[in-house]
Amino acid sequence: MMNLLKYDWKRNATTLLGALAVLLIIQVAINWGGSLWGWGMVTRFGLSMMAYVTASVLLLVVACKTFDFNIKAYHRRLVPVRSVWTVVSVLLLSCITTFLLSCFALLHFWFFRNVTGVEWNELILPESWLFHAVTGAILIAWKFIFLMLTIFFAITVSRSLARKGSIWIGILAFFLLHYVLGLLSHMIFGEGSDWIGSISTVPMESGIDFHVTQGQYLLGWGSIAFEVVMAALILYTMVYLIDRKVEV
Repeated sequence: MMNLLKYDWKRNATTLLGALAVLLIIQVAINWGGSLWGWGMVTRFGLSMMAYVTASVLLLVVACKTFDFNIKAYHRRLVPVRSVWTVVSVLLLSCITTFLLSCFALLHFWFFRNVTGVEWNELILPESWLFHAVTGAILIAWKFIFLMLTIFFAITVSRSLARKGSIWIGILAFFLLHYVLGLLSHMIFGEGSDWIGSISTVPMESGIDFHVTQGQYLLGWGSIAFEVVMAALILYTMVYLIDRKVEV
């Protein structure tokens, strides 16, 4: 599996490193140039976040194209590994690149806060904030993994159908899968959300405040366990389709 991961990295290294260089240039232009042109803090922060969102979309596109290429490539079928590792290698690469981008964004946010002098003294956190932060991060990571699995499943379905319009069938399968799983989870557990949290007030410049209504933290362990089981079934179905239905 590590050899597959290395191959996927080498194949996409130029694109990913180039995107990183462009992102750095854009962030420097927004923050340094924005300060020279008199842009407000909120404007610069918003543009920076838009740049990170664009970069995350690019990572998603790269992961999807890599997975689509791998399941169709004849030489990948010659590698003596199970098809499940073809899925896992791309998923792992996507998780690593997204994690690094998230770390870079958090470092930028920390630097931005210190440079602009925004005070966070009035930020009120619950007593067990570390537990909530860790569980929240784990939940976000799982939601990302589950989303990528469903996207890969849609790609596999579209490639397993040798007919015109298979791409649209794959897109339909993606939305239908999420709708059915969401409906089943709600019917079984009756949970509308996996995570409800609270932060108080963060003062911003020019009298702008960020308000979040106080609430309670709630983890829907039942729906998460349901998603884990469904993810295993989705992965099993993908492996079956790759081995039996996808043409190279």
